[in-house]
Amino acid sequence: MPPTLPTPDASRGGVTAAPRRGRVLAAGVALFLFIPLVLYLFVVHPAPVAASALAGVVLMLGHRLLARPYMRWVRGAKCLWCNRVPPRGGGSGAAAAETLSLRTAGGPLEARCCSGHGDPVARFFAFVDAWRWVLRVGIFLPLLLLLAALAATAAGLDARLAAVTDVFRLSVGLTVNLAAWGYLTARPARPARVPFPVHNFFLLGVWPLLWIFRLVGVWWIWKGAGGLLGL
Repeated sequence: MPPTLPTPDASRGGVTAAPRRGRVLAAGVALFLFIPLVLYLFVVHPAPVAASALAGVVLMLGHRLLARPYMRWVRGAKCLWCNRVPPRGGGSGAAAAETLSLRTAGGPLEARCCSGHGDPVARFFAFVDAWRWVLRVGIFLPLLLLLAALAATAAGLDARLAAVTDVFRLSVGLTVNLAAWGYLTARPARPARVPFPVHNFFLLGVWPLLWIFRLVGVWWIWKGAGGLLGL
């Protein structure tokens, strides 16, 4: 079990204790790797298809059981934007911090940001909130189609799994790039409303996640479009 999240000390305006930087960052990377593993099981669907699809669903649903406690552990210890963990005990390497209020499905939440990093986080969440239905349709509809195709294939039916997989890649690649670049056009909103599971943004920080969206998203657009066009 992770240690208790350092809690703000209202009388001193600081944090009473801080988890170790190495543990915080390593745990975030390990939990993030659940996501590409799930995508590998769904998109590559190694045989037997039924086993890979079932394993992907179990990992996808069970991920939050670990990611949410991690979020509670680190939200006061590292920057939600850049993922930086200041040295324990402060010192010359410690950056000034600001607190960003978030409105989530689980209730209000406060996150730590380096000084000046609250605005880009608030801008990103303002964009994804305004475009939440476009983003949901672009991600979850093709995911449901892919899961249905995997189930049908596992049952021995011809579900055109390769084509459905390419549609999934193309749609998700376009959608995550929309989020990764489109937020630059938004204005920060405070408190920031988060329409998607907030714990996922604490794993690597928003800024590193945006670059993963951009790079992997372009690759998936290429692979998905190429597969559908027979290239």
